[in-house]
Amino acid sequence: MTSIDRRTALKAFGSSLVASGLAGSVNAHGEEGGDGTAANEGRLRLFSDVAVDGALEAVTQGNYVYVATGSGLAVVDWRNPARPEVVARLDASDPDEGEVGGILDVKVDGDLASLASNEGSGVTLVDVSDPTTPEELGFYDAGHGIHNNFLDGEYAYLTVNESSDYPFSEARTEVVDVSDPTAPVKVGEYRLRDHFSGYATSGTSPCHDVYVQDDRLYQAFWDAGTVVADVSDPSDPQTVSQFGAAPKGDEEFSGSFPLERYLTSPGNAHYVQPSPEGRYVYVGAETFPGEYVEDPDHHDYGGIKVFDVSDPDDPFELTRIAPPNLDVFRTSHNFDVTENRLHTSWYDGGVAVFDVTDPATPERVGHYAAEGSSFWTAVQARGFTVGSDIGGGLVFLHADRGSRRPPAFEGDARPTGPEVDLSP
Repeated sequence: MTSIDRRTALKAFGSSLVASGLAGSVNAHGEEGGDGTAANEGRLRLFSDVAVDGALEAVTQGNYVYVATGSGLAVVDWRNPARPEVVARLDASDPDEGEVGGILDVKVDGDLASLASNEGSGVTLVDVSDPTTPEELGFYDAGHGIHNNFLDGEYAYLTVNESSDYPFSEARTEVVDVSDPTAPVKVGEYRLRDHFSGYATSGTSPCHDVYVQDDRLYQAFWDAGTVVADVSDPSDPQTVSQFGAAPKGDEEFSGSFPLERYLTSPGNAHYVQPSPEGRYVYVGAETFPGEYVEDPDHHDYGGIKVFDVSDPDDPFELTRIAPPNLDVFRTSHNFDVTENRLHTSWYDGGVAVFDVTDPATPERVGHYAAEGSSFWTAVQARGFTVGSDIGGGLVFLHADRGSRRPPAFEGDARPTGPEVDLSP
């Protein structure tokens, strides 16, 4: 197996990765390289924080936040948002291999949580009917590491990225029936090479992340762009549309793995989420230009593109939201879309909230960044923006309440995954 850790890709940045204190407004909307920042924008304030060792992906449900921790799951009770508290931790396991690592992603739907193991071979299914006492129910063995997953009702959707004749040539989404989480079973799949063979042989089109809404499966296939499939019959996903592929994303792979292209492609699809009504799709790119571009500016980092998909036969790009114009490592990572707000994370560039009432002209209305913090995700809940500071914990941000200060805990301040896994 060949693995390339993000830490390796980030070495060239050195001290330039460190933010200088709390970041405020950076440039006016419409200026060269504008990032949706209004000159009179509000400031996100730190309302509260809680240390969560190993914090990575985080999702909210009701009064709880569920956090992937590398080794498993942590649950944070924030019924009182001024005093969030870790009330449970669980280390994930494989019944055949024992403890598994690389739990980068967690999803929750109702009483069930799923923990995706990037270093193991599947997902651990967990009963969270009582969030304070999560209990393992079952394990689905996909035979390969799972970087991300999604729960929707009785089904789990898993990213699988095996390689055979080409890197990521068997990239796919597996659909697993979890109606009985003690005995999960695969019922279908969407394999890129069965539908877009040119992109499947490019060597740079893994299935990186997935999102399901209203019987639509949104798949971020890196250089192949976003592929939407109809999963009204989960056993037989059918292509609806494809858009946002990288330039030359379907060029056939040859030679050694094209790491530079993989890390710097401006068009890669890293994370995807539709608007609540499904007319628009937001697609974030993740780029690491510092290894290959001297003194990269914010144009070289990954932003978030907004696509109009009201006509699935003719989707088109409305606009691109650029990263914060700060002299730190800033590329789009995971985000959350509501009816009129986009909550975003930018690693060392912080957390930003955009007004997307008109998706064609997003306006940044709040921003928070702090020295030593690097954010994996940002999600909305109960009038707050919840950010996961890598390795350190959670911050609860508010537009009006709280103060402009860094969190009390110390974050890892550097992203640590995913790996480029080229194993068969």
